[in-house]
Amino acid sequence: MQFAEQIKGFTASQASRMIVEMLRRISDERLVQMTYLAERLTSDEEVLDGIRGMRHFLQDSSHPTIRLFRKVLDYLPPENRKTIFNTLFNHAWFIGGKRRDRYERERGFRPPFLMILSPTWQCNLKCAGCFALGYQRNPGLSRDLVMRILDECEELGIYFITVLGGEPFVYPYLFDMMEAHPNIFWKIYTNGTLVDREKAQRIAELGNAVVIVSIEGYEEETDRWRGKGVFRKIMDAMDHLREARVLFGASATVTRHNVETVSSDKFIDMLIDKGIIAQMYFLYLPVNGKADFSLMVTPEQRNHLRKRDIEIRRTRPLFVLDFWNDGPHVSGCIAAGRRYFHVNANGDVEPCVYTHVAVDNIKNVSLAEALDSELFRSIRRRQPHNENHLRPCMIIDNPHVMREVIQESHPYFTHNGADEIYTERKGEMDRYAKTFGKLADEVWEKEYVHPCM
Repeated sequence: MQFAEQIKGFTASQASRMIVEMLRRISDERLVQMTYLAERLTSDEEVLDGIRGMRHFLQDSSHPTIRLFRKVLDYLPPENRKTIFNTLFNHAWFIGGKRRDRYERERGFRPPFLMILSPTWQCNLKCAGCFALGYQRNPGLSRDLVMRILDECEELGIYFITVLGGEPFVYPYLFDMMEAHPNIFWKIYTNGTLVDREKAQRIAELGNAVVIVSIEGYEEETDRWRGKGVFRKIMDAMDHLREARVLFGASATVTRHNVETVSSDKFIDMLIDKGIIAQMYFLYLPVNGKADFSLMVTPEQRNHLRKRDIEIRRTRPLFVLDFWNDGPHVSGCIAAGRRYFHVNANGDVEPCVYTHVAVDNIKNVSLAEALDSELFRSIRRRQPHNENHLRPCMIIDNPHVMREVIQESHPYFTHNGADEIYTERKGEMDRYAKTFGKLADEVWEKEYVHPCM
């Protein structure tokens, strides 16, 4: 508390400079002090709550959060510590937040925190169940168009860009994007097979990215999903990233056949030993025009994953993101520009990576116009889609919502077959939502609404 009083009159620039100076020599005490300094950088109550929550964990010497922070800071070269602070925190959260505040005051809606960009559909693999299988594998977006989109992102205060595809390392202008926009923090999802020592070193030199490598379990599960020999290449890619001291994590497409494996202590510990600092979970969704409902996790498996998320966070120095089970942490659906949106490789501006509809193409409109489209507004008006935030999704948890949105805003489907789950297969979607809803409502009432009863 004494330190908090000492910096009470600090300006944002003074606080920022002091954080950068502190990053040269790390200690547990300094980590806590940096949270007080971070409070001087923002007036956003949601961000302030997050900072205070982080400080609570950092003040508990037994909590794995402090081990994660120390692990990351000890791992990064000193210059890259400053770059990560400048991009991920100072620009994405603080400077970007002020720009988003100003835009909301002037225009009436708030730009989202992040954009997902798929600059190409081209990929060197053809993974079973990939969300992008329905799209034609064209070359993708031009360099000039991507640069225009990124310039507009910065104007709107969006400094966090997730890159999907296709395979990002197939896209010829990936490093051009990162070099031209050094204040943006990049999260790159890759199948890992093209990540060699040279690419890993180039990412390390830029310092403004985390790489997320897709892996569906051990060799048997991963190769069955992605192709023979891929698991070994993923292991090599992780070695290259670790040796270059690049921040990296893992991502799993969770199906009925691998959910127990990818959430097990043994698997998580294996990946931590390889060097990951984050684990991402994405449920298989039948959105690619070739719906296979047999791959979807059962309600019991989805709840099992939720409980494993909690246990991993409690016991492991690891950042865990579970796109569906984390609904309670973000008050439900975050699509359609509430927190994020997707620009695909055809230029279509989609509400969500899994919601393959659009009314605008970025080649014809500005980013601001697309974010304020009737499609996006129609979705935002309905958020949250369910009082139970364990049922956040307008695709698999509340499919009637997405059908209402389609009827109201008249979007086009962004690839052949994308309409099937809203038309001829809507009955299967409704049955899945109803079955999971029954279990989720019981869990919500018992563990979230009345946890002490």
